[in-house]
Amino acid sequence: MRLRPVRESDREPILDLHRAAIRSAGSDPDDVPGNEDLETPVESYREIGGELLVLESDSGIVAMGGYKPRESGVELLRMAVAPDAQGEGYGSRLIEALETRASEAGYERVVLETAARQTQAMAFYPSRGYAETERRTEGSYEVVRFEKSLD
Repeated sequence: MRLRPVRESDREPILDLHRAAIRSAGSDPDDVPGNEDLETPVESYREIGGELLVLESDSGIVAMGGYKPRESGVELLRMAVAPDAQGEGYGSRLIEALETRASEAGYERVVLETAARQTQAMAFYPSRGYAETERRTEGSYEVVRFEKSLD
């Protein structure tokens, strides 16, 4: 398994991974707003001081995750593991790499949001030291915000 920065040529595979992961979590990928960053992944992340990483096997991209700078630190985005590869530790490997890179870049705090219906995410983030800080409703989704200090 190779961990590497996203390339523009990864556009279709990461869009496919995103859709598959959202579907497997019980949501409709066409109903989730704000996916424009996946159309131009390098520009949307690296060119603004963020990171979007992929885990790649010989058969293709099996996981991805990224962060973007925010006023309060960084926001973790696009954490996704292919449904048939979940439970293999790929999410943990990605989040560790992203937290390390964010910390090395001088950021002290990570925030993220997920849908309450994404039960695996709701269990995963607290297991990685994230604390729930807010819940709100957006459309038909209950959105949960998590935060973690990197110091």
